[in-house]
Amino acid sequence: MHNDPLLSHSYGSIVQTVEAAVLDAGRYLDEASRSGVALEVSVKSDHTLVMNVDVESQRRVLSNLPAGHPVVAEEDESSHGIIDSAASYFLVDPLDGTTSCKRFFGQRGGHVGYGPLVGYVHEGELTVASFFSVPHGRLLTAVKGHGTYISTPDFSAGRVGVRERLSPPSCTALVRAGVLFFVGHLGETRVMQHLKNHNAIENMYRFGGFANDCARLAQGFEQMSVQFSAKPWDFSAVLLAAEAGLEVWLDPLGRRVPLNEWRIESNNPLMIMHPGIRDEAFALIDTMS
Repeated sequence: MHNDPLLSHSYGSIVQTVEAAVLDAGRYLDEASRSGVALEVSVKSDHTLVMNVDVESQRRVLSNLPAGHPVVAEEDESSHGIIDSAASYFLVDPLDGTTSCKRFFGQRGGHVGYGPLVGYVHEGELTVASFFSVPHGRLLTAVKGHGTYISTPDFSAGRVGVRERLSPPSCTALVRAGVLFFVGHLGETRVMQHLKNHNAIENMYRFGGFANDCARLAQGFEQMSVQFSAKPWDFSAVLLAAEAGLEVWLDPLGRRVPLNEWRIESNNPLMIMHPGIRDEAFALIDTMS
């Protein structure tokens, strides 16, 4: 255990707890997709989808978390107010990328990723995050101040696998950056159109959910992400990108707050970008009328 870079510090026990929860749910989702489990889909009051596999994945995640500790879980609406009342809590998205899972359930590889995402907030600060991408069979875990690591778990042996620390290559020109963005109702499209009008960006796309976006950024596949409606249970994924060396800016069109000064809210507008393109991106955004 002492040789594991993510277990040999004060958050080591939290990492073990979070990864155990993610991998239990991840193994279930992997086996369900391979066995052809029928998906039962319904629409929630916020117009998002929920499936039977979301519910079972959440049950498995919660069964691995310590009893009595506050948990904000996507599919438990009664828990959502905890972000305003507790300083320390777990964040649970049992299936980040539900829509992508519905469309690509059972497919392997490719660009699209989805799976369980669990984070931990300590005294208001996001400190641990772990995501298992079911189509890729890869686990990404980040710890504040200790980096982001990727591994291929061995479910049969119950092992996390050999960890590799992620350090994406540099990017110094916005036009050479791959940009991921979510088409929401809070101005993301206007920002993207503005950058496009200035010939500052070329490639714009998205593969799966927000956790997959952050996993791709951490691996260096893309260099920027724009999403102005990240929910609390999605938000823990930003640590995957931040600890790999990217910058996370909250309320980028307003206060422009860095990650270390942000307290998680019910809605979290954000931009993630490689430090080498930050000044260019914000200079252009500041010319928006």
